Amino acid sequence: MRFARVAPAVTRAPPGYEGRFDLAGWRLMGKVFRLAPRPASRRPYLVDLGAGRGRDMLYFARRGFRVLGIDIDPTGLDRARRRAFRFGVRIRTRVADLRTVRLDGPFEVVFSTSALNAIPPELRSRRFSHYRAVTSPGGIHAVNAFVGGPRDPPGPDREAEQSPFAPGELASYYRGWEILSSERFALECRFGGPEHRHVWDMLVARSPVRARAIAEPGLRPRSERSGPARRPPGTVPTRVVV
Repeated sequence: MRFARVAPAVTRAPPGYEGRFDLAGWRLMGKVFRLAPRPASRRPYLVDLGAGRGRDMLYFARRGFRVLGIDIDPTGLDRARRRAFRFGVRIRTRVADLRTVRLDGPFEVVFSTSALNAIPPELRSRRFSHYRAVTSPGGIHAVNAFVGGPRDPPGPDREAEQSPFAPGELASYYRGWEILSSERFALECRFGGPEHRHVWDMLVARSPVRARAIAEPGLRPRSERSGPARRPPGTVPTRVVV
């Protein structure tokens, strides 16, 4: 697996609790606009895991993405739908838990900012495996997660249900993918008590581009056939698109 250079950066958070999420989210969104695949025949499909009140997915929707927002809180998703109506854009939402949700896809972009820490460590391997499985060939994951370590103990404002990732853990779920961007991002915060730091690992990874068969009418996929591949008379060979 190839890694981009990890460049630590420290930025002072703006006042207020939301500031730490705003900075992390905006930095990650910029990477999506630079790196997301753009299919020629349709708008790219993006799922926002932990969409909250919809700020990020509405931004994507207003700039040409088809979006699906997943969150456990129906109140935030209701607000997102009302804002989408005012903006004149279409979004889809689904009330679901990131620990158990089953997605259909395929998605060109899986996006998540400041939400994956709600997945307990013992479930992460299976959950990331599912998220990878619903990604289109050549699609990307743009994700971040809080990181904990001896130098960065949990701050006084950490939510009880959040479990920090170990340094480098996020990248470990993307073996075999191309790492397009990898960054450790730290900011100082005063919310909830004495000044402390929040540290994220941010990562953008691209799914392998696998060959897939486009069968002509009347020719079933190879997985549904037994024995050697055969073509009905008069058909042309299967095209392979990479």
